[in-house]
Amino acid sequence: MATTDIVQRVKAHVYGQGVGEHPTIILGAADASETGSAPTIAFDVADGTQVQAGDVLGVVNAADADSAFVLYVLSVSTNTVTALMGYFGSPSPTTADDLDGAVFEVNPVKSEWLMWQKVETTIDTLLWPVVYKPNTQSITPNLATGQNEIAATVMDILGAQQQIAGIWENIPFSLDIDVDTNVSSTGNLVSVGAIDGSTVYLKTIERYAASDTMSSALEECIALGAAAQILGATRSSTDLEASSKDSQFRGSRNPAQQLWQDFITLRSSLNDDLAKQVDWFEYHR
Repeated sequence: MATTDIVQRVKAHVYGQGVGEHPTIILGAADASETGSAPTIAFDVADGTQVQAGDVLGVVNAADADSAFVLYVLSVSTNTVTALMGYFGSPSPTTADDLDGAVFEVNPVKSEWLMWQKVETTIDTLLWPVVYKPNTQSITPNLATGQNEIAATVMDILGAQQQIAGIWENIPFSLDIDVDTNVSSTGNLVSVGAIDGSTVYLKTIERYAASDTMSSALEECIALGAAAQILGATRSSTDLEASSKDSQFRGSRNPAQQLWQDFITLRSSLNDDLAKQVDWFEYHR
């Protein structure tokens, strides 16, 4: 499943899945005839009676965050809409056909642009080190320096092996992360005590990236985290109102906080214990 599909999962959590819970949808013209320059743009929609000045239009089913445009309507003349570009920090249409055939939500609760941002934030900052990707890497050792660049997503190395005369040998290794880019273009540098110049195989653990293939459970976990943040959840699950002895809402749970708790619960269930992954001892130089 691609990030676009995770965004749609977020939308299901934010809006619900019942009829009438989503905002009104309008269609852009097949040829939107975009004109103008920042900060305003004029473009055509299929039916101008469905939108009015003061509405916010958010592109839906965007291919990526850079095309999840959000526009503030300034005026409407027949089927031509004049709008403020890049409303609320969204990207701005930049080419003549960016809005051709676009589908817009009218006054969305939260724009898809924001959903894209929160999905990326969840993947980049809220998974590691609780949830990570076990992986393998192979490198051709640099015998002159004993050092090789390695992918920026690698957070730890659990083992290094090299085949010598048909026998797999464990070799010493160490990893430096977040080094200066003048030292390593990826920011990561691995040192191995290679026995010869043959391929070294590494067992690694990595951060997830948005481009990675993920399980359905992990995608749902990310969607829960993103939806919770969008709706205003804090990093604490405390609900002071529900905990008040005299509160008429005692025992209630704020929807955003409930989503956040669901995210934490699912994230914990997807956790791999790093200690259990270590098979060999590690040398540090």
